[in-house]
Amino acid sequence: MADRLRSGGYDVVTVRAGHVAPLAPAEGDDDRFGLVYVAPDSVAESLPALVERADLDEYEVFRRAVGGDLFVLVRLTDADARAAVLLVGAVTRASAEPLVDAARQRGVVHSHVELLDGTRLLSVRHDDPAAFFPALE
Repeated sequence: MADRLRSGGYDVVTVRAGHVAPLAPAEGDDDRFGLVYVAPDSVAESLPALVERADLDEYEVFRRAVGGDLFVLVRLTDADARAAVLLVGAVTRASAEPLVDAARQRGVVHSHVELLDGTRLLSVRHDDPAAFFPALE
């Protein structure tokens, strides 16, 4: 997907999360709930630079449930800026249940990208939580 976007003239940053944590509102501030992608240090400069010049207001979610795991790829794009971010990771479905319940009630979910030291690189609101979680379809 990254290669196709690049061949289409997009600047692409791929975040292959070392860990994805489902964060329910009860575990943190209301605006901090969602999927927290722990990003490698290799994107510490490229992701903020891309986010600074792009809105990344469009998204598409690709997912696959395998056993107790949910594999997710979120493609964030800004067609005008020719910029894209790919968030790649997996979460255990059982650990995500409190987040799924919150997303069902609120009608939104967020994606947050952070470094291991807690530095926040990106936060995005998604208005279609069913795109992330099969239980909401």
